[in-house]
Amino acid sequence: MDKTAVKQKLNKIGGVLLVFARKNYLMLGYIITAILIELTGIAVTSGRFYMTSPWLYFTFIALPCLISMYIPGNRRRYALFIVAIIANIILDMLFIIIFDSTNGTVFDYAMFTLRMDAMMIIESLPISFTFVFVAAVALALYCTLGVMLKKYMLEPDVKKSAMITTAALLAACFGADALLLYFGNCDNNANDLSYRLYRDETGTYSNKGIVGNLANELARGWWFSDVDMGDAAELAEFVYKEKTEPTAMFGAAKNYNVVTVLCESFEWFTFLADEERYPNGFAKQLTGDDAMTKEQLQSALRELYPNLYRIYDSPSTVVFNNSHSLEKTDISENKSIIGNYPLYEYINYSYPKNTVPYSLPNTLKNLEGILSNSFHDGYKTFYNRNTHHTNALGFESFTSAEDMGINDDTTGVGERNLDTKMMQACKTQMFPTDRRFNTFITTITQHGQYAYRENLTHYYAKMDELGILPFDENDEDANSLRYYCAAGMDFDRAIGIMLDYLDNTVDKDGVRLSDKTLVTMFGDHNCYYQGVSNYVKNIFSYDVENYTELYRVPVMMKIGNRNVASLLADNGQSDDENNEIGGNDGVSRAYFIEKFTCVVDIMPTILDVLGIIGFKNLMYGVSAFSDEASVLYSRAYDRFLTDKVYFNSMSNLTYKAPDADLKDIEQKCITLLDKISHTNRMFAGDFFKGAREKEYFDRLKALQEETA
Repeated sequence: MDKTAVKQKLNKIGGVLLVFARKNYLMLGYIITAILIELTGIAVTSGRFYMTSPWLYFTFIALPCLISMYIPGNRRRYALFIVAIIANIILDMLFIIIFDSTNGTVFDYAMFTLRMDAMMIIESLPISFTFVFVAAVALALYCTLGVMLKKYMLEPDVKKSAMITTAALLAACFGADALLLYFGNCDNNANDLSYRLYRDETGTYSNKGIVGNLANELARGWWFSDVDMGDAAELAEFVYKEKTEPTAMFGAAKNYNVVTVLCESFEWFTFLADEERYPNGFAKQLTGDDAMTKEQLQSALRELYPNLYRIYDSPSTVVFNNSHSLEKTDISENKSIIGNYPLYEYINYSYPKNTVPYSLPNTLKNLEGILSNSFHDGYKTFYNRNTHHTNALGFESFTSAEDMGINDDTTGVGERNLDTKMMQACKTQMFPTDRRFNTFITTITQHGQYAYRENLTHYYAKMDELGILPFDENDEDANSLRYYCAAGMDFDRAIGIMLDYLDNTVDKDGVRLSDKTLVTMFGDHNCYYQGVSNYVKNIFSYDVENYTELYRVPVMMKIGNRNVASLLADNGQSDDENNEIGGNDGVSRAYFIEKFTCVVDIMPTILDVLGIIGFKNLMYGVSAFSDEASVLYSRAYDRFLTDKVYFNSMSNLTYKAPDADLKDIEQKCITLLDKISHTNRMFAGDFFKGAREKEYFDRLKALQEETA
């Protein structure tokens, strides 16, 4: 072909494209506008202005384009594309709000079960200025240019032949959707989760986009998330294959009462000053025009939080000083009570009446005749606790704010009931004297959001009297911390009511309750509301050297009035580099455990000190007193975490400390994923229902007899 022929051919193609463009300015503008809006949404949630797998999203924006080919007249096509752009903006904005208000949760199908609790879960409605600005400008430009270019547009002609071609393309688009959804999910074996450790996806919207992720999650939830019990004999073999091993603290609290307090959004900086870990916390009181000395600050904090220090300072207390949590309240709550949690579902709604014989309440009831009760100064139906706690978890009763006759949360958001009112109203029910008891308490006062609250005014006055965290009209972050710590003062007073009652009350045998009660307190998650944790710890990026410090939360276990260090010494365990007496403030005489622990270690530790042997494969964690260390897998955030790493998969290490042992972590993750896959099957098939429940307790009792 000579140059002239080539030139003519190119001119012809160019002419065809020019005519197509003049007929479809609106379509081309829509594609550019929609992609810009979607990429902006991805950027504000993941920090990446791209999609690694954009194909689902491309089929989404292809649909309005193909539908428009059936519509004669630019005016109606114009309306169609504007509606499609607005729909894209609304969908993106909805999931950005969910992401921002829940500390970075990417939507998954199971979230639909939480829809009744949506306004309580979403503490505020953070609006991304960047997204709103870009989306508004993009929409305005599209609308303006659409009007301006109208005179250059050729009227589309909808011919029969064109409609046939369009129908074929539309069918191809739906077919591509189906293939993408199938091949994107067909390898996701709910019964074998090891693939999650080696997947390419990052677990953010930068993979499929916000709209693409929505489509994929809907398809996964409808067609690819079924789990069945499978081989019951293999599952039983797995459950009973291994037992837990006693540690040096085994039986230290034998025949004790048990109290577990889930402390909403509780952080160490509620009451501790640490210049290195919490540079924007109380340590800021050591600088500036009204600076205090360290001694003055410590004295003030002990006046503000006397009861937290009663526990923190006690030789009877074990401080889990390197414990982390990356979950939402309901998941942390369940993990501390049953020691595991399935993937894909939220069990409070999906499995509220399952048979869970290995929960702490069911274990204590069937082994030692202890009745358990649960208390929460929040609403009865929130997270379906009124059904889930008294059925699956095995509590005899669940007492909520309505039952207590307290309701400070008159606004519906933000005010929160006071923990002191709950503790004062319920202490005799929580800590009965006529029998041994197991009591689970969930607090709420420190739950966000953090703004001025009428029911905390006397705490603000006390802080001002001591010159601690004064109100600063120019620093919103500092004020959020002030309101958070004032809420912590009420939590402290509630703990004081509990400790005083245990100290001053004797049981039917004349023994002080405090002498024979195991008290465990833990933070369910970090204080992510309004970015308080990020601000106090000065952690805003994955690149910092101490990123996982963001998720370090308090766990303290007070073992009656026994001296923990002496108990360990009597059992042949001395202090080493991982465990020590005394905190970094040089005051506390508690026993500090420095190895990595997390919320799934709480139940195994409680069983250990109570002197109860359990089945190891039913628990994701281990006793804090053992030589082993756990790995945390977050159901809420789809992340693996230790104090050394934070990642979605081995090929996507978001954070890695220089001394992280990846081989060891990888092996622990494989073991954990195997446990999760079996847990999926147990919950999906209600494995322990019927005769298997009796078999479980028979085997459990046999374990105790072997140990005795």
